[in-house]
Amino acid sequence: MTYLQALILGIIQGITEFLPISSSGHLVIAPFLLGWELPEEQIFPFDVLVQFSTLFALLIYYRRDIIQIVKKMISGIKTKNPFGTVEAKVGWLTLLATIPAGLIGLLLKEVISDAFTNPRLAAASLLFTAILLFFSEKFGKKNRDIDQLNWKDAIAMGGAQALAVFPGISRSGSTISGGLGRNLHRKTAGQFAFLMAIPIMAAAGFLSLFDLLKMTDIDGFFGIMAVGFFTAGIVGFFSIKWLLKYINNHSLVPFALYCALVGIGTLAISFYSTHTSVPVADIANEETAIIVSFQSPAGWLVPAMNICSEQTEQETAILLKNTDSNTIPDDASVHLSYGELLESAQYVYQIGSDQIVFAAGMDSPLVEIPFTSVENIFSGKGTNFQDLAAACPECELNDDANIMINTWGYPAGSTLQLFVDRIFSNRNAYSGYIAPTPVHMDQILKKDPASIGYLPLKYMDEQLKIISPANEAEADLSIPILASAHQAPNKRIQEWLSCLQREIKN
Repeated sequence: MTYLQALILGIIQGITEFLPISSSGHLVIAPFLLGWELPEEQIFPFDVLVQFSTLFALLIYYRRDIIQIVKKMISGIKTKNPFGTVEAKVGWLTLLATIPAGLIGLLLKEVISDAFTNPRLAAASLLFTAILLFFSEKFGKKNRDIDQLNWKDAIAMGGAQALAVFPGISRSGSTISGGLGRNLHRKTAGQFAFLMAIPIMAAAGFLSLFDLLKMTDIDGFFGIMAVGFFTAGIVGFFSIKWLLKYINNHSLVPFALYCALVGIGTLAISFYSTHTSVPVADIANEETAIIVSFQSPAGWLVPAMNICSEQTEQETAILLKNTDSNTIPDDASVHLSYGELLESAQYVYQIGSDQIVFAAGMDSPLVEIPFTSVENIFSGKGTNFQDLAAACPECELNDDANIMINTWGYPAGSTLQLFVDRIFSNRNAYSGYIAPTPVHMDQILKKDPASIGYLPLKYMDEQLKIISPANEAEADLSIPILASAHQAPNKRIQEWLSCLQREIKN
């Protein structure tokens, strides 16, 4: 990510967080439409910080109201009349309205996380936002003020806010629509929508911040994040001020039309680009760029790919495409994957190898375990650590508590799952939990001491430990890293692949 990209995304976040057009949807769609291949490891920390920035803007704008609300709530508790003032009632209703979104966010965290990389889903969600805005504007009577708020309004608007956990469904748009559906005045709906956004934005932000603090490879990214942070906060502050003034006397229909146009346009572009791929022969002979597709498990190769693009005889630009398809995209010059020979590949080169290791977090009771016991666990024969200790005298555990063992694998048919299926050819069908990618597996194992899974060795760090010892079976856990292509790579691609092979070995 460049400073210019951070500036543009900060402006987009600042404007769209509070206008009823979905900031999360725009942060997914904008890079797609602009053709930006942003590094996956930078997207998460950037999104966390710009969200915090707009939260600070909201707190600054409503600082006097928040202080007054808190004072009246405390005073109401002391006088045993918690709803005695409008401010106190608004405070309690704000907390009530937060519950639905909080529950949905916790229950669907993994699903929501995956949605943030899907521009088509974000575009479809924008269309849903457009429908909400249009019908709430047309059918709401808009005749109730803030002193008439009640618990039914809070539940309705809180339920509407829960929809906004998905990118493309606007938080402000859905909550304001919920208020209009309850016949609140536009200004009242807008004020309460922003107030009830504060707890949920703070909770989501702090949860994400804990994940951010665990990341160890963002030191060189602080300058770019700072640009996005300050830009989003400044723009967001003025966006709040403008919107509250606007909705007092203006319809929300223009926002509905905007969401509809962006949603339809993005869907059209995404489907058109899918069906109009550039012929591989044209790309392979290009002197300016290499289009590289790669499966998620090979994502750790991205830094090495960028290094090699600078070390070729003439600096080579590369365009990256993350795809978990079992076929090489038509427009790809070369496709990188773990150990799977693709039927569509005419040319296949082994550019390196990795080791699959069975792993757990540092807080796991497991210390050492033979390979055969690992197989038993993934076959469902070991259900908790106490049973494992009894059945495996040679296993070393630092805790024999009766804790269930959570086994994690990958989606059926994926490269790593097929590889481990072949290793455990005699076991029953895998019935544990599913981690979409090694990145998700890494996060799960670090958080849950009861979990056990497997990763390419390149994903291991000091927060994870290998739970199977070195033994004769480990030789079978080597998995090749393959580069596949539709046709013979030209000299420039061959040079780039040779560099990548050296980087893998190093």
